[in-house]
Amino acid sequence: MQPVDLDVAYTPPLDVDALWDYWAARVISAVEHCDDQVYQRAVPLPGGPAVLRIERTGSELRAGALLTDLADAEAARDIMLRTIDAGADPSAVREQLGAHPWLGELVRARPGLRAPRHPGGFEVALRAIVAQQVSLRAARTVTGRLVQAVGSELPVPVGPITHLFPTPAQVLSVADDGAALAMPTARRRAVLALADAAAGGLDLDRGAPAEVGRALLALPGIGPWTEQYVRMRALDDPDAFCGSDLVLRRTAERLSGAALDPTGAEFAPWRTYAAHHLWRAAQLART
Repeated sequence: MQPVDLDVAYTPPLDVDALWDYWAARVISAVEHCDDQVYQRAVPLPGGPAVLRIERTGSELRAGALLTDLADAEAARDIMLRTIDAGADPSAVREQLGAHPWLGELVRARPGLRAPRHPGGFEVALRAIVAQQVSLRAARTVTGRLVQAVGSELPVPVGPITHLFPTPAQVLSVADDGAALAMPTARRRAVLALADAAAGGLDLDRGAPAEVGRALLALPGIGPWTEQYVRMRALDDPDAFCGSDLVLRRTAERLSGAALDPTGAEFAPWRTYAAHHLWRAAQLART
């Protein structure tokens, strides 16, 4: 693999601590690695597998990649930009949400908070299904087992990174493997239905959020929480909201003293960022 630097320009501010905490809590062994300074992960690109790297220096970021084919540099950069939500406009979010009567204090305190993503929409959706009703730690274990079972190995390991995240076809190949898909029957059915839909052409990366959302809701075992989560983390929808999320509801009720409207209508058209401010507030309250 050949090293390249990647320009990951973004509009400041950027809450680097929140990005790192998000990755560290969800890192899947063999596919990605996160320490205090560096986050790395394997991704498939047209010319072959690559390993993306982003390094923090204070509040600044430096990015690069190891590429099989240098012609993939722009594709690697695009994935990195989407992963850190570089296209967000913090001033636009702050202008509206910063004036909200009780959420505004959070927004003004952390104006650089983003909606971080994973590189592939199928990965986002599969992770969301696996994490239903289990802890992040348990979800990481189950997903890591699937990676080891069917994920493609890198030609040469890059430190602890040895595999690509499984493709839909690879997941379908272990449909009858209880060890690779060690989860309740209903959840396994949902994972396989998702893989079948993605293999059949459902575009979880560039599809229209509303259209993809309807297709997801038509699959067994996928409800509004998962559909909205995929819209915010895979499809760049700034106005998605997981209104049934227990953490969102409890945090909002603690801050406002009232029950949360499950539609999050009061935060439109920036509901995705309102959700992230509530999740971040809950995370920081636990530390």
